[in-house]
Amino acid sequence: MIRVSTKDETFNRAWANAHRALPVETLERPRQYGQRWREAYRCRVDPTDSKLGETYYIFDRDEDYTWFMLKWS
Repeated sequence: MIRVSTKDETFNRAWANAHRALPVETLERPRQYGQRWREAYRCRVDPTDSKLGETYYIFDRDEDYTWFMLKWS
């Protein structure tokens, strides 16, 4: 399991590229978008540590993190 902060510059750049590639659809709720994000990028937000603008993303498998970084950074 890999836990990454959005304050990491390299991950933040990859996250921004991935976010642009998966736009919010019309009338889509945040929960629906979160589900699409988890299915597309195989990672999830850690809800326990979101404080002061710092968000953590959790990749359950190392291969998923490697794939995400190679594709989007």
